[in-house]
Amino acid sequence: MHGFRRWGAALTGAVLAAGLLGGGGVARAVAGSDSVPDGGYGFTAKVMFGDEQACTGALVDQDWVLTAKNCFSDGTGPVVRGVPGKPTRALIGRTDLTGTAGQERAVVAVVPHSERNLALARLSAPVTDITPVGFADTAPAASETLTVAGYGRTATEWVPDRLHAAAFTVQDVATATVGVVGASAGATICKGDAGGPVFRDVEGAPALVAVSNTSWQKGCLGETETRDGATATRVDDLAAWVGEQTADVQIFGVLSDGRLTYSVIDSATGDLRADRQSAASLGFSPKAMATLNEDTILITDTDGKMYRVDVTGTDPLTFTTSWVMNGWSPYDRLAYDGYGSLYGILEGTDELRRRTLTTEKPSSVEHIGRATSMGTGFSLTSVTSPGAGRILGNADGRLLSYTIHGNGAEAWSRDDLASTGWSGPTHLLSPGGGHYYARSSTGRLDRYRDANPFDGSGSDIESFPNDPVSSSGWDQVLLSARPWTGLVSVYGVNSDGRLSYTALDPVTGAKVASTVSAQTLGFTPKALATLNSDTLLVTTDTGSLYRVDITGTQPLTFTRTAERLGGGWSHDLLVYDGYGSLFGRAGGTWLRYTVTKAKPADPATDLIDRTVIVSSGFDVPTLAATGEGRLLATYTDGTLIAYTAVGANDWSRADLATNGWADATSLFSPGGGLYYRRDANGVVTGYLDTSPFNGSGTDITPYTPTGTTSSDWDPILSAQPHNSWPDNTRRW
Repeated sequence: MHGFRRWGAALTGAVLAAGLLGGGGVARAVAGSDSVPDGGYGFTAKVMFGDEQACTGALVDQDWVLTAKNCFSDGTGPVVRGVPGKPTRALIGRTDLTGTAGQERAVVAVVPHSERNLALARLSAPVTDITPVGFADTAPAASETLTVAGYGRTATEWVPDRLHAAAFTVQDVATATVGVVGASAGATICKGDAGGPVFRDVEGAPALVAVSNTSWQKGCLGETETRDGATATRVDDLAAWVGEQTADVQIFGVLSDGRLTYSVIDSATGDLRADRQSAASLGFSPKAMATLNEDTILITDTDGKMYRVDVTGTDPLTFTTSWVMNGWSPYDRLAYDGYGSLYGILEGTDELRRRTLTTEKPSSVEHIGRATSMGTGFSLTSVTSPGAGRILGNADGRLLSYTIHGNGAEAWSRDDLASTGWSGPTHLLSPGGGHYYARSSTGRLDRYRDANPFDGSGSDIESFPNDPVSSSGWDQVLLSARPWTGLVSVYGVNSDGRLSYTALDPVTGAKVASTVSAQTLGFTPKALATLNSDTLLVTTDTGSLYRVDITGTQPLTFTRTAERLGGGWSHDLLVYDGYGSLFGRAGGTWLRYTVTKAKPADPATDLIDRTVIVSSGFDVPTLAATGEGRLLATYTDGTLIAYTAVGANDWSRADLATNGWADATSLFSPGGGLYYRRDANGVVTGYLDTSPFNGSGTDITPYTPTGTTSSDWDPILSAQPHNSWPDNTRRW
């Protein structure tokens, strides 16, 4: 999300991250302390880094836990920003570790502080039922009494089962640390307490002052040290740093003098958390820009050269530039959707072109290939991308939303979200998730929220005219929001009834996450369709239909309806197109249903309009949905076929390939021309169709990475459609 940072200063005293000791129990809690009653200090977290060590932390945002940086160190090098070096998980609000209260989450990213023994751990899913702890707004004072909580070792327990807490007195205060000593006899801080909250009570509410850092560990079980006291890392002066790291909208810009700008906005409140300018200029005359990810921007110049700008730091804002390719002089508007598609509009002709990125840091024309023309007439003042295969623009006071498919007769479709009121914005920005930002010629940045950005309607767009991000000061000549890069989310189910979840990077094809549930469905599954980010429909071998609600993906957890939604669902293939249509194959019959709710509960009202598209002979072994009313299938003779469903006995077919697909046992697609095939060996291979609706397979090529994505995939697979909403996937 931001730039990389160096490893901080060396620590003094004994570090407090606890390793696995003896019989395999993780060392936990504060010695000479009291057990915390169930539910007390619910913001406290137990953080486990691989099988080596465990620490304590504090929930400071629904998506983030603050703890000690050295909790993520394996001793081989500095802790760097990004995915933890080992699988890491956090238990939040579980006072009694033998129970099931609170929440369990995987840690998917670490943001270390550059100078202090602190790190933010981003959780795999937000924790919405526990109140995060707030930050103190005044420094600790000598002789002040603070509370320290932790899961570390005690004086008598090597592996305690409960959170402990004790009172400590402030001895001394430094710029970055505070020295503390137990306020009662025997109170000390032990291994496993590193990163634990050190807080004061402010009118009945906890306020975080520091987190545990180092200790002499006097009185801890197994220790012989006679020196007393501990240090904690101050956080009372870091609320701004934490706010910037946890805010979810990043916007880059270019000033008229060629200097780069960087702004951070909290999408929920519209608060501007950071606003910086680089000291250096780009060194060329910029014309158009698109932000690819957290530290990569593409900018063209007036001579038609495209440069890659690599952000090397955000405080201060620093960067490097490198030439990528020529030939971009006609493009004066660019947008990137976060899913691999770079859109450009040509001045004069207003032609829209799309290119596909095959790497997160393109360095040559080979990395920005598969050029496809969508047509002309895109006379948009500004353009941004609100999601996969989507662009948003304004023209003649209108706000226009486009869905992009490829070239040909059905290259794109358009929805007018507003007919007036949008002539003022000179720049439109969207990170995704239905959040829009509009910059005016006077430098004002307004914000909007579209409750359902994919429904083609602007009636549910909420504006905040009295609460803009800024009323002035946005003077950039170019602006671009970092997209909330999504994932290809794939659910699977095996014959034993356990679910799997796999997240694929849409650009590189790499696995970002792969988990299998511990629980089982309780029946033998037959077919699976993903409706949205947390809702699946599953049929059984006895003809029953169940709804499965995903409650977490790392680890993978779910609930299912206790009673079946209905009987008579003998479908052995089931797919959802993301536009309200559920398709199935049962006994050679091709059927379609209209889904009226995000979470169907009664087929009589929520899965309606049963329509027979083909009454018999629909004997395809695989089926995937690729768009609205669009299906992809294979035959045992190796044919790859695209179908368009119109109505009862009304459909069309196009053969995309006459051979090469005979070994497919499962197909899945999120849309956007991304196809994935599983073979009999459990190997999945990815493909990209640059124009999925043109009836031709000549533009289908292996998608990155070339060849197999990976093996050991479940026999029944289903991808979440790009178009599905509500969308509860990660913002980052």
